[in-house]
Amino acid sequence: MIKLSSLATVDEVEAINAYRDGARRQHPAWATINADDLKVDYPRMRKHHLANEAVGRVAREKLGDIWLAPIAKRIFQTNDYEDSAAAMAELRCYGSLLEAGIEVRPIRKERTPTADFEFEVGGDIGIVEVATKLEPVDQTERARLIEQGQTPEGVLRTSFDTSGARVDLVAYAAHPFGAPDPMKPGDTTQTNAISKICGVKAKEKQAVEGRVSILWIDFRDLGLWPGVVSVCDTTPLMSGHNGTLSSGAFWYASYGWKGAPVFEEGDLGRQLVTPLAHHGRFDVDRTSPSRYSAVVICLEDAIVLFENPGASTPISTAVRLELARLPQFDLHHSVADWSPGDVAKSIALSRSLIETMRTNR
Repeated sequence: MIKLSSLATVDEVEAINAYRDGARRQHPAWATINADDLKVDYPRMRKHHLANEAVGRVAREKLGDIWLAPIAKRIFQTNDYEDSAAAMAELRCYGSLLEAGIEVRPIRKERTPTADFEFEVGGDIGIVEVATKLEPVDQTERARLIEQGQTPEGVLRTSFDTSGARVDLVAYAAHPFGAPDPMKPGDTTQTNAISKICGVKAKEKQAVEGRVSILWIDFRDLGLWPGVVSVCDTTPLMSGHNGTLSSGAFWYASYGWKGAPVFEEGDLGRQLVTPLAHHGRFDVDRTSPSRYSAVVICLEDAIVLFENPGASTPISTAVRLELARLPQFDLHHSVADWSPGDVAKSIALSRSLIETMRTNR
């Protein structure tokens, strides 16, 4: 079976296996390249096999080889970690849509912003724009400095000797979506995460008026943190330690409203509640409504669909049912109009829950 390593030269495979960037990150394609080599010991994840399966599916498409050649070049490069990861996400997206039985065509890039794919289901034609959320620069820069032996602000180092060995420990607070700004009022770990997710492709230049436009956001290469965010974060609220609550960053990024209470656990198990400083992407009270019909959120353990209740071009029933065939699709956590008005009802119910919890926290 053709897979990602089939597209690479021996030199490219060797370069990928040897690659470590300044923050000691392995190449985005390393795990996928080695997924079937049992001599290489590491925890396999679904995304590694998805990428390999995608290569085979795309190769069988008309002009599939023509699309694979430049995407492979982007993937195998060792000069731009971010672009390599983005190309991997595009490959997984293409393969996942094909696996769902959706007719997909890559869109040729133009000078003006264009989406990545066009799809057709039952006569409905739409577009998919793929975005990749990676570890923020402040986190990778700190990792790079630590790797160089430096001790940036907020990092603690300690060492001790044991019988025949020396142990060096490094401790610091990690923020998968970037550290909050202590000088910015209302900026906390959770509100910052919500803002960063909401800000993905915020200008929405790739959306097409009059067509179903889907923003596909891949969080499966979030640096060291792909497992930190899970499908639980797509819910409006989660129960934490000692009765505290935490807000689901993905839900708030889509359906949160300005002033919505953002819950998170603070020091010593204290409950923190901070007003959200902005509208969610699909909040109906936004001055400029989102041009996207829906967002597809790709996580390590699930794919979740969030539909826009105010979309000028909403997803049709046929498209919705095909998207539900995506690999790892999570019906339970998706917010969709399985029947007309379901999204609005779901948001209203979640908002009622959030407002009720605010009154006793």
